Amino acid sequence: MKALAVAAVSSIMLLSGQAGQAAAAPPTDSLDQLVGLLAARIGTADTVAEIKWAAAQQDSSQPVIDDPAREATIYDAMTQLGAQHGLPETWVRQVFAGQIDASKLVQRGLVTVWESGVAHAPTPTTDLAGIRPVIDRLNTSIIDEMSDRRAELTGPGCAARVTASVVAVGARQPDDLHQAALIQAAVPLCD
Repeated sequence: MKALAVAAVSSIMLLSGQAGQAAAAPPTDSLDQLVGLLAARIGTADTVAEIKWAAAQQDSSQPVIDDPAREATIYDAMTQLGAQHGLPETWVRQVFAGQIDASKLVQRGLVTVWESGVAHAPTPTTDLAGIRPVIDRLNTSIIDEMSDRRAELTGPGCAARVTASVVAVGARQPDDLHQAALIQAAVPLCD
């Protein structure tokens, strides 16, 4: 089901010649704000990848993308915050699993590009301790927006609303990699 939803949203984004128009006039029940937060959270993956790449280059190792301890911390913190907003734990975990997987998709994609020599990794301007508060603020904002938009996210029109917002917000992503990550992160939004 999840793969089908990803394929459907992806097809819509690729076939829609009106993505820019959708961004210009979002419907009143638009989920653009929430999907925009997902996109901003995915955007932090670039910095995380740069940091991990630079650290690996210093000791001639491979960048380590997976961080189960950090992921567990995020799941725990977000499910606790979600519970304070009355959000089901399984839904919150599902949304953040999609978000984390999307972030790792971007990190792995960038590392692959840098390893191939097609492009060079930018020098990071911060470290993981510097980017994590940004990620944490975005995570909190995602929970707040999920709570505020719960009716749309649990209603029968959720898939259509998410698709419209992914098309609108996705049109502003820097490349196909980030668009694919946005789709991956957005699919779990419908509870």
